Amino acid sequence: MKKKILLISGMLLTLIIVISTILIVNKNSTNNEIVMQDNNKPINNSFLTLMLEQSDGSYLESTTNTWSTGNYAFNSELSRCENGGELRWDRENGIVELLSNKSDACYVYFDLYNVVQITNVSATKTTNSVTLTVTVDAGENPVATYYFSMDGGRSYQTSTSPNYTFSELTPNTSYTFQVYAVDTLGYESNEETIEVTTENYVNPVVNSVTATNVTNNSITVSVSATAGTNNIQTYYYSINNSSYASSSLNTHTFSGLSAGTNYSIRVYVKDTNGVDSNVYTINAETDSVIYLADVCSNGTNFATCLKNYYNAAGVEMSGMYYHTSSLANSAADNSYRYAGANPNNYVCFGSDAASCPSANLYRIIGVFGNEVKLIKSTSYGSYAWDSGNSNIWNSSTKPDIRTTLNSTFLGTLSSTWQNKIATHAYKVGGMALDDSYTAKEYYNTEVGSSSSSTTDSMKIGLMYVSDYGFAASNNYWTKRLYDYDRVARNSDWMYLGSYEWTISHDSNDSGYVFFVYVKGKVGYFSGGGPGNNWAVRPVFYLTSSTTYVSGSGTSTDPIRIN
Repeated sequence: MKKKILLISGMLLTLIIVISTILIVNKNSTNNEIVMQDNNKPINNSFLTLMLEQSDGSYLESTTNTWSTGNYAFNSELSRCENGGELRWDRENGIVELLSNKSDACYVYFDLYNVVQITNVSATKTTNSVTLTVTVDAGENPVATYYFSMDGGRSYQTSTSPNYTFSELTPNTSYTFQVYAVDTLGYESNEETIEVTTENYVNPVVNSVTATNVTNNSITVSVSATAGTNNIQTYYYSINNSSYASSSLNTHTFSGLSAGTNYSIRVYVKDTNGVDSNVYTINAETDSVIYLADVCSNGTNFATCLKNYYNAAGVEMSGMYYHTSSLANSAADNSYRYAGANPNNYVCFGSDAASCPSANLYRIIGVFGNEVKLIKSTSYGSYAWDSGNSNIWNSSTKPDIRTTLNSTFLGTLSSTWQNKIATHAYKVGGMALDDSYTAKEYYNTEVGSSSSSTTDSMKIGLMYVSDYGFAASNNYWTKRLYDYDRVARNSDWMYLGSYEWTISHDSNDSGYVFFVYVKGKVGYFSGGGPGNNWAVRPVFYLTSSTTYVSGSGTSTDPIRIN
């Protein structure tokens, strides 16, 4: 006996007969009678013969109007109609359908068979996929194939596994799935339907964009973004509607910008599924200040670096004045000199420590030719200019202070640092002036056109009176230095707040050397002779091959040299 197709298991049996109307045969829910209906009007079932398989394999016609208990499966091969009508099993509704356009007598065969039953269909879902899992009660034979449909049964996907995944679905969309199984003998189970709505896709979100570092020619932004359904993969950055630059990092630097300019910056992200976030826009303005590091890179000649900085930043930002002949009341020597209350002219010299020790902080007096001139930022100690009270500094008679600077002090530096100091010719002839002249007048007599030709070549010297005078803001260069104790000292970065020696002496009187008073003015007076122990700050020129390494020139971030 060849058994074929499907389960009727203690369930409702229905037969649809299509003539000119649709007739339904079902099992009455109250008295188990087989009833035929047409538009809800009872009619007889004389044209329908139900054939039920017996335990011995034979088929007997059902003689009652009740459906036999037990497990039955529709046999499509034996079931037939005399006038050519087609009988078929509808899994979804659990009915037998008769398709015919005329009256027909039909024989419906059901095999006595325990077919596998689908008891549950569960689903797991993502935004674009649904995985179905089928649970069955075993029948007489195991399941051979599972059938899965998402188009109303027009097509099915097959699997030997009770699990199947439908992919490439649309987020937040409802889908109806149909599932049935076929055992190893070809008998079909019941068909179950399940409706599943895919997850709503969550896009990534850019929460904020912050300008974390702004210079005069660059803006660095940091992005705070939240992943949605999928992880963030790429960040996109645009400035002033330029093409987007992509990066795997949440920080980005826009460089080559103009100082003091407002820029519009746009940022968005894309997740691993290629879905974009919102576009976040901020405005950020570059710093109007030009910093030393913006002009100088590691390895730049130091003197050239400072000159270029002045040319790029000007007086206001660099703190330097270019002493040309056209600069009023200046030295007119084409030097570049720092002036003002506290310019960023600190240099770390004599130490490579990450944090420069205060004892190794120096300050730039200026650039003279190809050499940079430094002065110690604090006093090295208090020493007599000359213990013998002589103010003569020439090639045959050397004052005590020269030995102190070029032997004692120089010896505190390693040979590496000593080799960075140039041997320089200092003007030591002195000047025949009183204490009532301007910085320019002191300069001309000390080292300029009116100075003596007497020089001394050495590594370490002291500041000139004119160095101190030109360190004040340029609006004080018309003042005599004897008046600097009133207001000018507050704008003079070289003012130390103590009595301090200069290298210049009175060439007309052996008893006097020029010095800075504790209150800031410059002069000399009786009783203030060379034998006094006053503050000494070493001054020297760096070799012309010295190069810039890093640093902004502040006391906490001093310039580092090679």
